[in-house]
Amino acid sequence: MELTAFTDYSLRLLIYLGREPDKLASIDMVADYYQVSRHHIAKIVNRLSELGYIETIRGKNGGIRLGMSPEAINIGTLVLQTEPHFNIVECFDSKTNTCRLNNCCALKGILAQARNAFIKTLRAHTLADALTHPGLAAQFKRQLAST
Repeated sequence: MELTAFTDYSLRLLIYLGREPDKLASIDMVADYYQVSRHHIAKIVNRLSELGYIETIRGKNGGIRLGMSPEAINIGTLVLQTEPHFNIVECFDSKTNTCRLNNCCALKGILAQARNAFIKTLRAHTLADALTHPGLAAQFKRQLAST
């Protein structure tokens, strides 16, 4: 299973903002930091703003920041809101399923169980949990200072 780049960078953007919640960041700062397209970060900012995870402030002194506390941002909920689907294999989507084994195979149930355990684990954590790794703050500050 692999998360889309959109979800991956949604999580990374929130971690970036969560490291220094009192400071405003810009789309360019985040794009430069992660070395990804400004356009991609702008799409993520737009979606996370719509969902209330971040706040955008327009104008000369504007920028982006977390729209809620890290403890209020549930990782599982965010992932479910940013992933287009969790169809691990073709047979999970009844509209496009062409598997001839669909009605006689137990693999679909096993994979569904694994997917549900994955989501359950993500739902047990918040952004605050992702920000508590020892050394993360120091590494982040060193990287920001070098850019």
